[in-house]
Amino acid sequence: MVAIVTDSDIRSGDPCIEGTRISVLDIKRRVIDGDEDPFEVAAEYDLDGAAVFDALAYYYDNAEAMREREAEAAERRQEIQQESADLRERLDETDAAESEP
Repeated sequence: MVAIVTDSDIRSGDPCIEGTRISVLDIKRRVIDGDEDPFEVAAEYDLDGAAVFDALAYYYDNAEAMREREAEAAERRQEIQQESADLRERLDETDAAESEP
């Protein structure tokens, strides 16, 4: 059995396969959401197939907490996208004001 560990300094504390930066959610997104073959995912990450299944078992054993992490990450991505759009708009306004005679 492969250990799933958390470290606040790695992947923002997301549960990862021990000794890697590969998160449980990385595996979940590819195998469950992306319908990829678990053994192909394991090979691409240079993992034993058991590590992929251990990550999936961790996801299902902690499904509510994992869904909360996904929701928080999605919310943060939206915030960053909005902040980025706001900054681009301000830069465009500054560029337009500077180019006026």
